[in-house]
Amino acid sequence: MVEPGPTPTDPGETPTTPEDHVRRAIARLLLLAGVGCAVAGALLLTVLAPPGTLTAGVRPAAGSVAVVTTPGLLELSGPAATVRASAEDGRDVFVGVTTARDARAWLGEAARTEVTGVAGDLDEPLARTGAQGSGAAADPRAADVWLASADGPGSAELTWDTTSDEALDAAGGAVAVVTTDGTAAAPQQVELTWRLTGDAARHPVAVPLAAGGAVLAVLGAVGLLLHRRRPARGSRPPARPARQETR
Repeated sequence: MVEPGPTPTDPGETPTTPEDHVRRAIARLLLLAGVGCAVAGALLLTVLAPPGTLTAGVRPAAGSVAVVTTPGLLELSGPAATVRASAEDGRDVFVGVTTARDARAWLGEAARTEVTGVAGDLDEPLARTGAQGSGAAADPRAADVWLASADGPGSAELTWDTTSDEALDAAGGAVAVVTTDGTAAAPQQVELTWRLTGDAARHPVAVPLAAGGAVLAVLGAVGLLLHRRRPARGSRPPARPARQETR
């Protein structure tokens, strides 16, 4: 019996060069890096996205009969701002929104805590405050200055549409006022909440990371397709050598 010899190399097959190995290795790296970046960007946009709202707590200064925001703070972010307040002793709580001009007229020289801004990061925002004035204010329920108001025993909540207009701007803008009856201590717990929109609602690198990762992944996949080993056009597979037997 005569054993068959080695199968001859197909003359039509494109030979693989060292440059082809390097190109395929680079394409694989691009594909892996692209997939990793795209997945990371997707996670930052979904599971690891920032909170959808920003809530800052306010602790009134000792002796304050009211908490008042400065003009422009209600418009910090989003289409609306929500003000919540509660009193631990169950007293009636009043939350109102009025113009800055009317707020100054109602407060007079009363002791108040002014909320001037929000500091810190999104996870632990801190309200910037300052104490002003001394003495008491009038009963807010008897004043005809409120654009919107809410009150209730122990707690109250008010959501204000931050869309502005010329008349409101001319009066100094909108401010929120939190109090009890104008003479007793202000509610012990006050929160301001905004819905985050735009760049504040997502990580700054999330979209570029996802988009860049997708581009790298596509480039890597195309590179692998272009530099894969393939037979030349028109080549045929080698014929299997005939098996010969001797008797």
